[in-house]
Amino acid sequence: MTEPSSLSNKRRKTAMTPGGMVVLLDDMIFDVLLRLPVKSILRFWAVCRSWAVLLSSKDFCSLHMATSKVLPPPEPKLLVVSPTARPGTTAVYSYSPSDEPRDDLLFTIDSSSGSSVEVVTPSPCCGLTLLFDAGARAYYVCNAATRALTRLPPYRDPGHVSAAGLGFDAQTREYKVVRLINGYSYERERFRCDVYTPGADRWRPAAGGVPFKWSKLAYSAVDHAVMNKIPPVFANGFLHWLINPSLLIRRPRAAIITFSVADETFGCVRSPPFWGLKEHQRSWSQSEGEHLAVMDDQVCIVRNIRSGIPHGSALEIWGLLNYGSGDWSLNHRIDLSGHIGRELSDPQVVRIIGSVGNCMSGKKFAIATSKHWVHDNFQKKVHTYDPRCQVLQCIHSVTETHTSASHLIPGSRFSLFEESLAPVHKSDEDLALPSTLAKATIKKLLLQTKAAILPMFQCK
Repeated sequence: MTEPSSLSNKRRKTAMTPGGMVVLLDDMIFDVLLRLPVKSILRFWAVCRSWAVLLSSKDFCSLHMATSKVLPPPEPKLLVVSPTARPGTTAVYSYSPSDEPRDDLLFTIDSSSGSSVEVVTPSPCCGLTLLFDAGARAYYVCNAATRALTRLPPYRDPGHVSAAGLGFDAQTREYKVVRLINGYSYERERFRCDVYTPGADRWRPAAGGVPFKWSKLAYSAVDHAVMNKIPPVFANGFLHWLINPSLLIRRPRAAIITFSVADETFGCVRSPPFWGLKEHQRSWSQSEGEHLAVMDDQVCIVRNIRSGIPHGSALEIWGLLNYGSGDWSLNHRIDLSGHIGRELSDPQVVRIIGSVGNCMSGKKFAIATSKHWVHDNFQKKVHTYDPRCQVLQCIHSVTETHTSASHLIPGSRFSLFEESLAPVHKSDEDLALPSTLAKATIKKLLLQTKAAILPMFQCK
């Protein structure tokens, strides 16, 4: 007589010791580990060496990150950069509106001044966030979940206008920091691109360089990023810089210049349908509100239609459907009337920085705003917007001082928080699993989990 399949499965998942104790087998333990927060996994590194090697391997880190993305926490969490009372020190906190205490100190940075550190990437890349100390002209990469931080080597041409972004190379499973540079007109190589990879002692030129045919687009994208604080976004293996058509003589056929993080080559994406024939003649104020966002791995252009009156004012989210054809679709329109209009029409800067929540709690948009009060003071807020019921909720509000800002758009000091085990330093491949059997076991478990576990949590 054959036993029921459910009982058979349970017996494959458990075993009885001679003393009568029930123990969990490897595949069940592995399944449990994938669902744990990073803080708990870091504690398990101390169990034994084999666990430490397993839990720090690229395979486990990749699958844990995929599991976290499928079922993220229902409530948003932020990384917040804040000056301290001690001169030359900047603190980095995690902030959750639902936890007590709300602020949790992650680490401190020895900065040039308390207010010189800003967040370059308000939406993390595989759990990593790029920071920049404007006074020291130094970049940092941090993982808020593991509380790891690394300072990047000095970069060349610090006086040049440049825009940096953080991307992830799926082939090497390591991050890259990419810096697109506008040089001077008399320089032989006016437009350049430098790349930093973990473990390197210096930045290097990108493998493909900046082709001449993309030079005007690169110039427009870099100036737009710097003057309007429009950082590049990462999705689908590419970094994306938004072009400002008002900086060009003719209407550009492309709206975005792309950079393949793996191949280190440039490309472009066609303009959205709302860019008219005379788009390059529009005012600067019309261009500064448009920005890029990534929503569920889809690159989006946020069109800021704020006319100063509630009627007709809106934020439109246009999603890129296909890189090759350059087709776009209007995914959502946020009507700026009533309470939403009062909160989002008044600030000088409104940015959609990503999405939060999950299938069960409902996906929400994360919206950051900045309002210039007086002198060097700015009121910064982070909101969540629920598109199902059209409810806007403020989850974080702070007044900041930007003494070094000579413009009306200061840098951001917060980012979304994402659970990830991604390292900020060069990982040692020699510390792979200690035996062939262990390697085979982890490979088997990875394949089983990808095929049978992750689909259980997919949104329908």
